[in-house]
Amino acid sequence: MVHYKCRNCGGEVNIGESGGFLCPYCGSKSFMSDADFKGNEIFRKKLVEYYKAEADNKEYDYDSDTLWQCNGEESFALENGQNLNIKYMHKYNYDSFSCYLAKESVVYIFDNEKEKRAFLTNLSRLDFPEADTKLPRCFPKLKMDVDLKNGKKVLAFIRRPNFYPVELFAPLESVHLAWVISRMENLCCALKFSGIEFGRFDMTAVWINPITHEGALFGDWTKVKDISDTKDLTDIRRTAIEIAENARNPIEMYEFLNTKPKTDAYQDFSSWDEVIEKGFGGHKFKKM
Repeated sequence: MVHYKCRNCGGEVNIGESGGFLCPYCGSKSFMSDADFKGNEIFRKKLVEYYKAEADNKEYDYDSDTLWQCNGEESFALENGQNLNIKYMHKYNYDSFSCYLAKESVVYIFDNEKEKRAFLTNLSRLDFPEADTKLPRCFPKLKMDVDLKNGKKVLAFIRRPNFYPVELFAPLESVHLAWVISRMENLCCALKFSGIEFGRFDMTAVWINPITHEGALFGDWTKVKDISDTKDLTDIRRTAIEIAENARNPIEMYEFLNTKPKTDAYQDFSSWDEVIEKGFGGHKFKKM
């Protein structure tokens, strides 16, 4: 805990979430000045650490995730003799594995080692620009890799609060669909930078946070391959139309969704940015 003396009464006060200090004795509020920091680098470092810890706590505050609810529960015997209990909201079945939307995790259970290895190998192909620290947040981050007693394999990834498959919010008004398309275009640009094609862009693979307007790509990572065409960009258009309340308005969006993608994700995103400006009057995110 970071401590500070009240300028009014001299009492010891604790730092609050806003970075200010509130005295429990006289009620005075104060904030650190540049002079307070001079010659006190240790305090400065503690304050920075405090801010970071507060941000991390809010990042994983699952109490704020009021949409999540338990709709099912399954238990699996682990190879080490313990049990893996999964309480989930939704379960998605793919060709050779299942995906569970749990409270704090996205859990994949594979039929065999080959599929699990393909999933991890394809994730490892992701590469990001050094200057962009936010892009890695848009893709699965591993938290557990274990084996089941029956030979099946388990991978659990971090699920940050309020992230859900976009299908849960469909149908989307155009003002909300616009930023979702932007997030899908962002994801495709990241895949382009890595030189890979996802291959299965659909409404269960694209996850969004309606509060922060962030996006993430879960779904089936076993189908990834080198980029050969514009399949992912075509899938974006198909998915957007499927989750749209009215894909015909504005006309600029309708034309974008019903025309052939540009030659690569960068050009396509630039084209979509023109739609945002002309069709929506700029980037104006409306709360869902």
